[in-house]
Amino acid sequence: MQLLSILVCFSTFLQASLSLPLLASKPKPVNLEFSCMEVFDPKSKDFKHDDAPVILLHGLTGNKESWHGVFEIIAWSTKRKVCIADLRNHGQSPWNDEEYDVVSMTEDVKHLMDRIKAPKAIVLGHSLGGRIAVHLALNYPEKVEKAIVVDMRPNGITPEALKGVQFYARVLKEIEKLIPQGVTEKEAKEEVLMLIKEHLEKMNITYQLDDLNLIPVKCSNGKCQLNTNPVLLDAVLRNINELLNESSGRFDGPALFIYGAESSFRVGEDESNIKKLFPNAKLVPVEGADHILHTFKKFTTEVIKFINSK
Repeated sequence: MQLLSILVCFSTFLQASLSLPLLASKPKPVNLEFSCMEVFDPKSKDFKHDDAPVILLHGLTGNKESWHGVFEIIAWSTKRKVCIADLRNHGQSPWNDEEYDVVSMTEDVKHLMDRIKAPKAIVLGHSLGGRIAVHLALNYPEKVEKAIVVDMRPNGITPEALKGVQFYARVLKEIEKLIPQGVTEKEAKEEVLMLIKEHLEKMNITYQLDDLNLIPVKCSNGKCQLNTNPVLLDAVLRNINELLNESSGRFDGPALFIYGAESSFRVGEDESNIKKLFPNAKLVPVEGADHILHTFKKFTTEVIKFINSK
């Protein structure tokens, strides 16, 4: 009789357990490699030490150096702390072959905010970094003061943009074997840039790529390699949705979607979907720009104006 009671209790417990929804465990965050800059005059009334910092997130195959020349201007013009970081599987941050999607990278950025003791931040992300900014704002709205998304839709990607991203991934996979050795990092990047341009010309593709900071190569003691985990390139070629998770929710705070008017990502055509997730979003095109728009004066002007707006 006692055994029967135990079995009945166990059966009831098992049924109750199976009826409960399983909560997906969040990816374990990694410590991102980062640096911050703050420009201020301690005697000035404009000193904003307690203001939310600005965090800049680069795109696929990029690194924190991608923002040099931009993050200094933002720091000077906003008088806020501005931080740049290598995303996981990029640059000097830890590489992980198992967890490499937007959800994982979002947890890393949230963890970075804890490390720099920032309850809130203004998060600016380009391309892949833009999707992370979107996911952070929608899932942790209390952590985001303002969201700035650079040439990226909150969900989905146009066929033309996907074709371009996959072409670039294939080029990098081929060039990986041709990266020169025993040279300086600058020399290696110049050689890789030339190889990339040759591939683009063969395919009759026009793409603005002249900044060596955007070339995904790193060298140490004469040994040069891609500074991006090849697992990301494989995911892009296999199924980009493995990398770009779908995001849902609602962010009622200020949001800026700034994009290249000539970009194949066609962010302006996605306004209705953007407004469903970001009701207060402002969409700003940069004329003459494609996917890379950091070098355009309108980009920095609009970003600084948005950050400084009340």
